[in-house]
Amino acid sequence: AVTERSLESIGPGMEPIIRDGLHAGAYAFQGTLSNGTRPDCLVTLPDSKIRLVIDAKFPLEAFNALKVARGEGEIRNAEARLRGDVLKHVRDIAEKYLISGETHETAIMFVPSESIYAELYERFEDVLQKANRARVIIASPNVLMLLVQTLQAIFKDARMREQAGLIKVEVTRLLEDVERLKERVGDLQKHFGAAAGDLEKLA
Repeated sequence: AVTERSLESIGPGMEPIIRDGLHAGAYAFQGTLSNGTRPDCLVTLPDSKIRLVIDAKFPLEAFNALKVARGEGEIRNAEARLRGDVLKHVRDIAEKYLISGETHETAIMFVPSESIYAELYERFEDVLQKANRARVIIASPNVLMLLVQTLQAIFKDARMREQAGLIKVEVTRLLEDVERLKERVGDLQKHFGAAAGDLEKLA
């Protein structure tokens, strides 16, 4: 029997890519949405309650069947099976995980191998177009890494904005302290002036 590990170039899994690229508070594996569904990964976007869905349920069995198919009829049947299985996963992701006001309007469907990704682009362009229309982006390990790098930049920018806000608060406080210090110095000068006047009267 053909197993998932028979793929020639299985890439890094979704979880290590997410763990290596994002801080722990930014994502949750098997998190639950309001409709009770549990996608493989939810990434919480900065400055927002919206979460990005990443799902790793790809029909590897159908792809393996295509790789070992021989003869025109067998290949055609395997292609039809793979096309049907991928589109079923796309529909499931779109119907279960795209929730207005809760998840991002686009979801990610993770493909665990660059060779599978290349095969889809070369032989199943119609599947990719239908996935895009359903607002589901199919991503290989390398594509997911690029997405995570983009998210890193977004999180960094959010932290910088947050830090800028904190710096502004601290500067405001400092200016308030300086203003209060000026007032105190002015009061002291008045007191010293009055004291000097009193001393002059005594002389």
